[in-house]
Amino acid sequence: MAITFPREIPDVGYTTADFTLSDPVKASPSGARLINYTQIGDPAWLASMVTRPLTTSQYAEVEAWWLSLRGGLQRVLFRHPWYCYPKNHSASPTPAEDAGNLVSVSGGNVLSVNGVDAALSLVVGDRIGLERSGRYFVGRLTEVSGSGTTRALTVEPLPFDTVATAGAVVRFAQPALVMRPMPDSYSISRNGRHTVVSFSLVEGR
Repeated sequence: MAITFPREIPDVGYTTADFTLSDPVKASPSGARLINYTQIGDPAWLASMVTRPLTTSQYAEVEAWWLSLRGGLQRVLFRHPWYCYPKNHSASPTPAEDAGNLVSVSGGNVLSVNGVDAALSLVVGDRIGLERSGRYFVGRLTEVSGSGTTRALTVEPLPFDTVATAGAVVRFAQPALVMRPMPDSYSISRNGRHTVVSFSLVEGR
């Protein structure tokens, strides 16, 4: 049976799952105590993963998954294995599992969303996802307002044009992001019959 890409990370358990935003900005002094700040690249999410100690069969599964990615020619659909729901819904996830609908975007990163569960409770620091036409975006909430079935959500980084369009799906539970393997990031450490695997991924649209 053919493999479907992008494919999810193996469900083997992780002791490290760092998910951070690289936002390349260069600061250059211009004289008179002024400093110019320039965005020199697109922001991109990075994931650094370390598995728990794996049995021989579990390690074989992870290695086969990594090999199938062909050094980054194939893509990963990454969902954080730990932080799956907004802060206020870790114990009661149901309201977050209903997706919202993106109505409009103002100022580049203020999202007007409707169709959400009226019981949805979001706070600054939660992550959300946008999906449209096979493209994915994950953003961190920096401001939240609204009630009932509508919300105004300010996110960072700014969503790119394909997903920042009316009609995009807004995910509050398990937001996904397309990523690719970082070259030479795969490594193993063996202790007896168990193997720990480390690898890194970078956002790749």
